[in-house]
Amino acid sequence: MTNILRAGFFYFLGVFTMGFILGALRQFFLVPYTGPVIAVLIELPLILVFAWYLCRWLTSRLKISPDHYGRLVMGLVAFSCLIIGELLISVLLQAGGLADFFLTFDLPENRIGLGGQIAFALFPLIQGYAETTARR
Repeated sequence: MTNILRAGFFYFLGVFTMGFILGALRQFFLVPYTGPVIAVLIELPLILVFAWYLCRWLTSRLKISPDHYGRLVMGLVAFSCLIIGELLISVLLQAGGLADFFLTFDLPENRIGLGGQIAFALFPLIQGYAETTARR
């Protein structure tokens, strides 16, 4: 179980860091020219590809079983940490409250981002299923 929790945390940490970097680049270089929705649609595939390969690397490196339980826990830990991290950034850096954080999901670009975050959370489970199916 410890490896599963570590994998979830490191998965979050890697994707959160990449998202922070890409998000800053998106805000400064893409949004002024494309608008927020197109900018997110450009950024999202990059971060999802990164997340996919990071997930594969971590599950291999930490020897996470392809069983559904472990992979689901890994994804839930990563997703929970990601939402908490974004909430903290919202509250601390943008001087917003909890209600303000949830109100941001009214914006289409943030709904798209949430869809990407859900995909990110499901990657461990999807990869585990693929590994199990490939072994049969």
